[in-house]
Amino acid sequence: MKTVQATGTMGEAQTRESISPQARRHLQMRKETLKAHPGLRDLAGPDRRTALFVPLLLALHWGMAWAVSDSNLLVVFLAAFLFGQFVIHAAGALVHETAHRLIFRGDKAKLAFDLGLETVLGSFGKQLTYQHEHLSSHHPFIGDYERDYEHEDLCAFKAREMLVEGRPRLQRVLTVATLVVHLLPFGFIISDEIFPRLYERLTGRVARDGERHVRSTRAPLWQRRLFIAWSLAVNVALLSLFGVFGWLYHNWALSIFLGKFGISNLGQSLSEHPGDDVDAPTRSTYGWINRLLFNTGYHNEHHTFPNVAWTRLPELARGAPEVFSARAERSYLGYWWDHVCGDFKTSRRSPLQGEDQSRRCPRTGDA
Repeated sequence: MKTVQATGTMGEAQTRESISPQARRHLQMRKETLKAHPGLRDLAGPDRRTALFVPLLLALHWGMAWAVSDSNLLVVFLAAFLFGQFVIHAAGALVHETAHRLIFRGDKAKLAFDLGLETVLGSFGKQLTYQHEHLSSHHPFIGDYERDYEHEDLCAFKAREMLVEGRPRLQRVLTVATLVVHLLPFGFIISDEIFPRLYERLTGRVARDGERHVRSTRAPLWQRRLFIAWSLAVNVALLSLFGVFGWLYHNWALSIFLGKFGISNLGQSLSEHPGDDVDAPTRSTYGWINRLLFNTGYHNEHHTFPNVAWTRLPELARGAPEVFSARAERSYLGYWWDHVCGDFKTSRRSPLQGEDQSRRCPRTGDA
């Protein structure tokens, strides 16, 4: 696949094939908004001041690593759960900004900023994967299961649905077991290895959709290698400066953030897109949480105007209140709680979920 540098628009993907109806709806909303409020054009563009938050986040994160370096496992866990995962989420919000080139436009400045974020995240280049998938898969193909990577794997959904309907007590046991595993350091990685195989054994059906191949651009190989090496250096530095507990705090926080106990991260994802609403494909969350997470709650505004930096999204919402009226029904915590209580209720609805998928998700012996 051709390597393409991520940009702040949906352009690259659109040159290959048409965008999804939900993405087209956002384009229509932007056209209508600018027709009614032409002055909102002036809000477009990056905000370089955002770069000042990277050293702040690094100081907060590494400061906590130092604070727990002489403690115990319980203190390290509590620090990661109650503090670290939210610092990671804040840094992740800035990854979203830089993906759209809303901090720096130039390649060199953007690269330097992204490496600064990698010092906080230690993601081993996963932030690059996110940046490219977000721009070339999610934005142009929002709501399309085949092309939007944010949709849950259909076979995983159907396997869980079989247990919820046929053996609900067993599914509840698996829900609890999944939550326990996700509380462990690197638990989300362990879970991905264990539970798909377990669901296949219990249902007799394939739990991964082999027909789905979401296409997206990729970062250049040299860049991926650079970020992996940078993350290795970050982990060595954490271990050298703050010992095992300081190093564990960082990786535990990252694991919680990426797993089922990533309350704000998972809750945000659950709140943003119903998946099957073409007229109002995106919801926004307003309130205090945006002060911590760089206005990522203004998601409807962002999808309609992806070239507006986070600092100006509230002004955009105030400038066209008749357009940006689709609000999330609950808080991130509320969505997360419903997700857990519903045995991991899907974050994106799709008509395919209500159809027979025995061909796509065959019996394990037939795959």
